[in-house]
Formats: sequence, C-alpha cells, structure tokens
Amino acid sequence: MATSSIVNTLGAGSGIDVKALAQGLVDAEKIPRKERIDAKIAKTEAKITGFSAIKYALSELKTAFAKINDASEFASIKPSNTQASAFGVTANSSAQAGSYGIEVLQTAQAQRTASGSFANRSTPLNGGSAFTLNLTLGGVSQDPIAVTTATPAGMVSAINGADLGVTAQLINTGSGFNVVLTGETGATQSFTLSSDDGSGNAVANVSFTNHLQTASDANFKVNGLNVTRSTNSISDVIDGVTLDLYTNTTGAARLDLNRETTGIKDNLKGLVTAYNDFEATLKILGDAGSEVEEFGGALAGESLLQTVRTQVRDFIINNSSSPGTNIKAARDVGISFDRNGKLTLDETKLDTALQNHFGEVSTMFTAGANNQSIYSVASGGLAGDAVKRIEKMLLSTGLIDTQSKSATNQITKYKAELTVLEDRMEKLMTRYMNQFSVMESIVGSSTSMRESLKGSFEGMMNAYNN
Repeated sequence: MATSSIVNTLGAGSGIDVKALAQGLVDAEKIPRKERIDAKIAKTEAKITGFSAIKYALSELKTAFAKINDASEFASIKPSNTQASAFGVTANSSAQAGSYGIEVLQTAQAQRTASGSFANRSTPLNGGSAFTLNLTLGGVSQDPIAVTTATPAGMVSAINGADLGVTAQLINTGSGFNVVLTGETGATQSFTLSSDDGSGNAVANVSFTNHLQTASDANFKVNGLNVTRSTNSISDVIDGVTLDLYTNTTGAARLDLNRETTGIKDNLKGLVTAYNDFEATLKILGDAGSEVEEFGGALAGESLLQTVRTQVRDFIINNSSSPGTNIKAARDVGISFDRNGKLTLDETKLDTALQNHFGEVSTMFTAGANNQSIYSVASGGLAGDAVKRIEKMLLSTGLIDTQSKSATNQITKYKAELTVLEDRMEKLMTRYMNQFSVMESIVGSSTSMRESLKGSFEGMMNAYNN
C-alpha cells in the first residue's frame, strides 16, 4: 500500500493519530542528521565566501602595487617653459631636476625645390615615353628613379615610390601644376634632381631649379653653449629631456625641470592603505568570534590565512630584487610595520629618500622596467615582483582557487548525502505506515469483537432480569 493511501485510511480504529506518530518517529531520526549536514554546507559556503574575500583583498593590493611597478610611473619631472610657443619640452624618468637657459636661433629646415609649370597633371612628358630621374642627396648619387608614366602625376608617384629621402607633391597654383620636392631637415640633406630622356639628354621642360627653401641645421644655445642638430626634435642634449623646436625665441627662455612627487607619495599611501585593508580582512576571516556577516570567522583555524599573510608581508619586508646603494627595501623610504602589525608610512623619511636618492627609489620598486607581466623572468623590483607573485596567487591553479574548488566539490557531496537521507526517510515512513496499518487492523478487529461480546452479555443479563 502506498504511503499516501495508508495515511488516508489509518486512525479510525485505535483513536491514535498514527500519521503524526509515524512522522514523529521519522523526524526523530532525520532532523539531527539533516541539521548536521546543513551545518556543514553552511560552514563550507562561508569558506568559499572567505576565499573570495581573500582574492578581492589581494586584487586591491595588486592594484596598489601596480601603480608603482613601472619606471614610467616615476617620471616625475614637470617641465616649466617661459616660451612654450617657441619650443616644447617632454621629460622621462631619467631626467634630473634643474634649470636651463634655452635660446633658439634657427630651426632646422629641409630643402624645398619646385619644377617649372605644367598645363595639367596629365601633360605628356618626353613624348609620352618613359624616362629616368637622377637624384644626388648630400653629394651622393642615388639609384635612378624610373618614371614609367610620363606625366607630372606619374613623376610624383615615381619619386615617392622610390623612398630615397625626398618626397614630391603636385601643387595646383591656379595657373598651372608644379611638382614640389621636399628633402629631410639638416644641412647635409641638400639634393639635386635631373632628368634623362634615355639618350643622356634632359627631358624637355623637366627641371628643378626653383629653390624655395635651403636645407639647414637647427642652431640653438643651452646655458649659453652653441648647439647644432639636423632635426628639430632633440633628445641627446639634456639627459631624459626632448626639445621640440618650433620657432626662434625672443632672447633666452627659462626651462625649469621640477621634481613632482605628489603622485608618487599618493600611490605609496594607497599601498599602505591597501595592505592594512588586506590584513583586516584576514583577521576577520580568522576570528572565530567575529560577528561580521557572511564571512566573519569563516576561515578560523585555516593555515591558508597564515600562508597568504606571510607571502605578502615578505614582499614588503625583504630587500628588493633590484636594490640600490642607499635604498634597498621599502623600509628605506619610510614604509614599515608598527608594533601592532599595521603598515605605516613615514612621510619625512620618504621625502628625504625622494630628494636625495630618487633614482634608487625608482629602481628599488621597478628595476627600471616597464610593462612587466607574470611571464617576465627578469627582476621586477619590489613592486614589480609583488604584482607578478600576487597574479600567480590569483590564478585558477593557485592555492586559493584550488581550495575554493575543493570546498565547492564538498558541498556537492553534502547535497548528495541529503538526497540519500531524504530517500531513506521516505522509505522509513512507508515502513512505519505499513506496520501501523497492521496494528490498526488488529485494533479494529478487537474493538468489533469487544462490542459484539458486550452486546451478547447485555442481552443475557436482560433475559435473566425478566
């Protein structure tokens, strides 16, 4: 008989709520076991939340280290130029603070030469037959340029296609078309261009004798010293500084290279904050008495907490993989732990380090490298190495994710145990109800016999009384 049928038919003969009795017996066995499994699931789910909390705190710490792991992030020179319209200035991480007098006397120019005028861009040249152009650049003859389309436009295309350091443009002046040649800047880049009709003669009407601009070097002074260069972009005069010359200055301009460290200090403060937040997270996870919802005490007694804590503290305590003579570790720039294990920043010590040993501070954190990745094998400096190691800790194959996956698998097993328990309890309920069905039948029969005997006895007594 099915459980539902038994439940519907019992209870009529004995006067006992046999369904409630059966359910009570099943619950007495089921509930303690289910509660134990549910507690294990809840605890394991809290662990998984705890693992996620560690990963989040580590990610925040990695972000803080990433702000000081590239040499470019220590490019803190801020140029100030009193004649910015005459020349531009950019500075990289190797630039040093200082002041300079810059006087631009002449910018570098490229030779510019024009041809005679042609009626239109398709005017036939050399009778429409191919010809060559002979270029001499800086006094050196170049390979002949073959003009297969014998028109002004074809000549321009051939010159540009040859890629010999001279470019050509076809200019419509309104009264005709001229081919304008432009070389590269610098006095040594002067050129001549002649034509050959294939017989050693010049092509009629193809000549470049109209000199519009002469090739010349840039001429300028740095702190009173004369300097010449063939280009207007100069990066080899002042270390770490590129000058872009636009036009002549009015007298000498003042160029100040000032050290700007506010951004660096803010990033180091951010690192200190991120570490202390990370440590606070670990303490909450490891405190069995924590009242923080969701993950407070979730990893109490877990060795993972100390493993992660030790690795991260080592990033900060140990010497950098690229130490300097005076700046070897974070402690040398004022970053250290107090007696309570809280990370602190001594700004006075940091200011002194940045002022007196800026290059070593940069190298200690970055190893002078940029764009480092988890796959870099070279030394990355304190911050560079920290970023790479934290990235490895956060990988799906890392210790944290491995334990999280193990916990997830354990929850699956616990839920399977619940399914087995539910199935067993259903069968137990069916067995109890079957047993109570037999009992109810016996009780029902006994009650019927009792009532029958009672009636018989009462009839006999009535007969005697009459």
